[in-house]
Amino acid sequence: MHILLVGLGNMGSKYLRKLKELSHLPVVCDIDPEKANECEECPFYCHVGDIKEEISRVIIAVKPEDHVKLAKEFLSKGIPVLLEKPPALSSEEFKEISENPLLEISEIELYSEGVKNFPTNVNPKEILIERLNKGKGYINPLWDLAWHDLYILQYLFKDVKVEDFSKNGVVWELKGKVKNEIPFTLRVAWNYPEEQVRRWIIKTDQDDLIIDFQNETLQYGNLRRERLFGDKLREMVSDFLEGIRREGSRERALRNLQILESISHDLR
Repeated sequence: MHILLVGLGNMGSKYLRKLKELSHLPVVCDIDPEKANECEECPFYCHVGDIKEEISRVIIAVKPEDHVKLAKEFLSKGIPVLLEKPPALSSEEFKEISENPLLEISEIELYSEGVKNFPTNVNPKEILIERLNKGKGYINPLWDLAWHDLYILQYLFKDVKVEDFSKNGVVWELKGKVKNEIPFTLRVAWNYPEEQVRRWIIKTDQDDLIIDFQNETLQYGNLRRERLFGDKLREMVSDFLEGIRREGSRERALRNLQILESISHDLR
């Protein structure tokens, strides 16, 4: 039985590296035949319909518009699928697969040190989030970058409501509340001209709780956590291959899509 990796773009190439680190040589599929050079020892196909090997698990990292179609093909055969974000271009499209228990959505930041070690006794008064990137991704900064922080907010605080959206230059900003009372501000950008930042600052009655997703640290008073080895993508891939589940990823993804759609259908 084989692992199948569909897509060797930016994220697909990263998945390939992690699979190799975990001693797996996957079957690889990409529409570009030149991508076969990225793993000469891997069975390679340009079309999923041509694959001859028996597949046990699938990682899909192609353009978002093809996610649901490809995921359905393997889920219908009873094969577990790890699907890159965003899993679809609309909540209605995603509902075609969102209830399948064999489906998981990529939530790489849940493996960050700050989220894994988030203290249960913290009492947030306000949450300030910045994910200001040098590079560029799919669709727009909300669907590409804010996506991460919205699923983290759901994971840590459950209820997430967006109340306002604005755009100033390259920076896109969301304001809302978690738990119906704790305000948050989420700022994201592509091609950010200043220093790259991926950080949460959670205001409390005492010390600020600071999560640095770029340097993989958490600081809260005398509590400090930092990653000493490994990385979050490798951990996520390893869990998927071992059948270790992140319960709620499908529900969080559906809610993310609904939140982004509620802002405006014209932002994509």
